[in-house]
Amino acid sequence: MRRNFSRIAVAMTAVGMMLVPILGDAHVAGGADASHVHQLVPLYDGGNAAQWAQTCSQVNGSGDGSWVVADVVGGDGGAGSAPNASWGDAIDSCYQYNKASVLGYVFTNFGQVPLATVEAGIDNWYKFYPGDIAGIFLDDAADTIPGTTTSNVAYYQALAAYIHTGHGNNNEVVLNFGRSPGSDWMFDASTKKDADIIVTFEGSYDTPGMNPYTEWVQPAWELQYPASDFAAIIHSAPDTAATPQPGTACAGLTQQHLGYVDVGAAPTYDQAPYLQGIC
Repeated sequence: MRRNFSRIAVAMTAVGMMLVPILGDAHVAGGADASHVHQLVPLYDGGNAAQWAQTCSQVNGSGDGSWVVADVVGGDGGAGSAPNASWGDAIDSCYQYNKASVLGYVFTNFGQVPLATVEAGIDNWYKFYPGDIAGIFLDDAADTIPGTTTSNVAYYQALAAYIHTGHGNNNEVVLNFGRSPGSDWMFDASTKKDADIIVTFEGSYDTPGMNPYTEWVQPAWELQYPASDFAAIIHSAPDTAATPQPGTACAGLTQQHLGYVDVGAAPTYDQAPYLQGIC
């Protein structure tokens, strides 16, 4: 069971076949590695111990290769304002399987939440669940503030630097754009300011009006970076005899340049087992 581990060391040893070193030249254009063998799973289920155990034991990844995202309060709450004992037990127990590490959820509202508020939310995760948080999942990221041309580059680079410099080796930075960013600015600044993973797709499998995966085309610029820089999350993919959508979704995902994936039947992330299958 790893605590306060370095994802860099893990990447270059046990699972080096899929992950590349996050620091240094990891984002050099032209890099290539194998497509996904791991998951990034949002599991906002109230800290149900059985459900967390089921997810943490099912994901792929010896040496903590996968990620599970925790959201204690739910909605946009993240870690909340005080520790939660049941969540602490669930998060702590995830490490016994040595398959996944836990990220703390923090809402950014497309760059509109003040930096100080986001930083306080980041700090709470590490303070409330010491030794168990391997990084931060910054939700609702965007190139610009919605409805404007105001760039969010400096905003997210400041948050990445805040996480990377303040929390030792437990400093993974995941930006959830949900839709493909317009360029690679989150990878081309510096080790300190860059993201480690971006969620380049989040949406339904094929539900109209819910950003269907069946209409998504991965942009060409992403193919110039390692697959381990990218993740996709698909929800609303029910698994029935008539429409076995998780399997169909996985078949599509295997053709794409993604290091981490997740496919779930429910339209929300508070129902387990959210993980429907290993792609």
